[in-house]
Amino acid sequence: MIRLALPALIGLVIAIYVLAPVASPAQQRGPSDDMIKANFREVLKEADKNRDGKLSMSECLAIWKDKKTGEKNCKYWDANGDGVITEDEYVQQVRKIMRK
Repeated sequence: MIRLALPALIGLVIAIYVLAPVASPAQQRGPSDDMIKANFREVLKEADKNRDGKLSMSECLAIWKDKKTGEKNCKYWDANGDGVITEDEYVQQVRKIMRK
């Protein structure tokens, strides 16, 4: 179950944005930062083994069955390349996906 948590939750954020009805300017921008942060906290519940509020590369890689895919994705989410994925980086990278 843990190995599917991060990919599934990332997909959920993207699905919320894509499938949300376009009725207001807020919805056109995608999910709110609060919603994205809540999603990250759900990921942390499953993957943050030391409960420090962020994901180390080893915690992130442990989620993925395919290590090559895991390395690529974990590096993407670690926007500043310091080996740790923070809530701010997660929000930043989700926003980056939304702009594409």
